[in-house]
Amino acid sequence: MTRPGPLKPRGSGEVRAAIVGGTGYGGMELLRYLVGHPSIRVTAITSRTETGKVGDVHPHLRGLVDLSFTAAKAVDLAKENDLLFFAAPHGVAAKEVPAVLDASPTVKVVDLSGDFRLHEAASYPATYGWPHPSPAWLARAAYGLPECGGRDAVRDPACRLVANPGCHASAAILALWPLARAGLLHALASVVSVTGSSGSGAQPRQGTHHPERFANFKAYKPLDHQHLPEIEQWLSLSGTHSPRVAFVPCSGPFSRGIAATAIVDVGAGKEAAALDAVRSAYAKEPFVRLVPETAEVRAVAGTNFADVGVVARDGVACVTVAIDNLGKGMAGTAVQNVNLLFHLEETTGLRRAGAGL
Repeated sequence: MTRPGPLKPRGSGEVRAAIVGGTGYGGMELLRYLVGHPSIRVTAITSRTETGKVGDVHPHLRGLVDLSFTAAKAVDLAKENDLLFFAAPHGVAAKEVPAVLDASPTVKVVDLSGDFRLHEAASYPATYGWPHPSPAWLARAAYGLPECGGRDAVRDPACRLVANPGCHASAAILALWPLARAGLLHALASVVSVTGSSGSGAQPRQGTHHPERFANFKAYKPLDHQHLPEIEQWLSLSGTHSPRVAFVPCSGPFSRGIAATAIVDVGAGKEAAALDAVRSAYAKEPFVRLVPETAEVRAVAGTNFADVGVVARDGVACVTVAIDNLGKGMAGTAVQNVNLLFHLEETTGLRRAGAGL
């Protein structure tokens, strides 16, 4: 059971962690993954709206998490912990993380929001609607998608801040990164990415909460989603000059999961190269499962796995990716990044089967 104390001293091998923003789906899922993690101890979880027991807000954690929400400031938690997860809304971490990192020379941060994903401060007004208050930290943040070239930067002993990838971005990059790395992403790539209702967060809003999505299907923010700059940025760093991605997110009638389909004109005679690029890129990845032809969300629900399928014919490659938006698209990858940050076995606490139904 995850309890607030007593705590082992620093240097004992136990990672002491606090979660900033624990009432939303990100904080909830982090706790679910961290229950039973042999090396991470959650000491505190903050909320600006809740004061009671965590199990009262997240009933599936009753009997597993013996913590109450606290209003403690992140900068104070930094002095008592080795790690802070920021699971707060966009804009919070950008303001608070620099002070957190200054408060302790050893504390590390994994941010689940988009506040440090883009390298250029000039991109934030158009992408997120506000100027970035801490531009100096953008170049210092490691982009934490281990399977797609992000592993070494997170594992670097000098790394103190990890920008956890967006959920749609994770699926799209997993689909396109092997082709970019192999020099096959020279034409427009089209990606349709369907997400469940939990991708819109815990606060219900018109058009995003489940009653509006049940038995319905629609695209939203076509060609203009905030994850598109993130996708193109990482692909450009992976070997493709000025990648062009037509990204269309869609709202699906299910609770959790993302099914992304990428269609790429790789060129006549390049079909075998495309197949090999995807299969060889992920052959040894512990959380990527190569599946025959197409991936499906049911198989990955509740897990940190990404199922990837690829077919190629007539000069076109079609890569399908299925992830859990709260798992591989958020909390699961965050825990994976912490394992790398603290040089633990990368799979610790994460190899679990989904429900299958």
